[in-house]
Amino acid sequence: MRILTVAPYPPSRDGIGDYAAALTGAMSAAGHEVRVVTPRFATAAPAEVIGALAGPREGGDVALRRVAAFAPDVVHVQFAVAAFGTGVPALLRFIAEVRAATGAPVVVTAHEVTRDTAMLRLPGRLLYRRLCAGAARVLVHTGAAARALVDEVGVDAARVAVVPHHRRPPPEPAVAPGELRARHGLGDARVLLAFGFVHVDKGLDDLVAALAALRARRPDALTGVRLVVAGTVRPRSGAFRAFEARDRLHLARVRRAIAREGMGELVRFTGYVPEGEVAPWFGLAEALVLPYRRIEQSGVGSLAAALGVPVVASRAGGLAEDFGDPRWTHEPGDREGLAAAIERLLARSPAEAAGRPPRRAAGAGLDEVARSILASYHAVTSAPTREPHAQPA
Repeated sequence: MRILTVAPYPPSRDGIGDYAAALTGAMSAAGHEVRVVTPRFATAAPAEVIGALAGPREGGDVALRRVAAFAPDVVHVQFAVAAFGTGVPALLRFIAEVRAATGAPVVVTAHEVTRDTAMLRLPGRLLYRRLCAGAARVLVHTGAAARALVDEVGVDAARVAVVPHHRRPPPEPAVAPGELRARHGLGDARVLLAFGFVHVDKGLDDLVAALAALRARRPDALTGVRLVVAGTVRPRSGAFRAFEARDRLHLARVRRAIAREGMGELVRFTGYVPEGEVAPWFGLAEALVLPYRRIEQSGVGSLAAALGVPVVASRAGGLAEDFGDPRWTHEPGDREGLAAAIERLLARSPAEAAGRPPRRAAGAGLDEVARSILASYHAVTSAPTREPHAQPA
């Protein structure tokens, strides 16, 4: 089968791009041909990338000609508003043009339905309605996302399918955990890890406030403990820089709160984490902390599960069910509940920590996810309403 993927893609720093690349690898290993069109032109892109929707040397017209020559059997769009930003109108035009030129059905994986529609409200719902109108099948990662598409956006339930986020191992480590400890002055501290892009829904402000409350109540509770914030604000473009500015303001407020509470020695900020340092950070962490206010699915939680790292999680978006231990969960925004969860985790004895391994994450292996997605491809490509390929001009 010839598969065209439209998505962010390495070397772009994007979780959806990593997801798309992993899926491309699984499809290619199964004998399928995969080509990729990205939102923006990037130098040093892998060979399977045949075009971009925008860039200094390429644009939708160039990509469309290459796609028509490839003649895909199916087009798979890996979508979130943040992934395409100001390129969303170009994406919608491109999808329509590809359908007209090739007759290939479109499958959309909607990665952040609930977050996008909550953040953008009516414009977000209208955007998803338009995007899904041209899709033969819409894939989501959770039942909550499926319900949002059907009940709030108005997508026909028969065209929506749930495919869990895949579990996959992290990139190969390039440094030892001890090197990271030395670089960031951690010594032999117990590390609580907040990992990934920093944004307002992630609850970093709740986490800092919870740690301050815990320290005020029990001054010895955080002795020898450090919070590592391993990540930075996601860069945006065009009008979506307003969201970047909002996240940077959020980060500045968190830093001010840290200074106000006298917690500068407790918290370490690393900035962006290269691939080769992902596994080492998880390897030295006592626990991953996911105090989200709002979320749909978490690749970071999957990494923690794959590496056997305990997770302190809010109950937003099913995080607690997917990754958390009931002892270390809390309601979104409940800072006292988060403080108590962290206190319980840190109070474990070594024997207790060793005797009760972390839960295995919900979701599925990459090959299982690839098979589910292939089943969707076969369903839509065998549908009698499919149009024949148009001949490239």
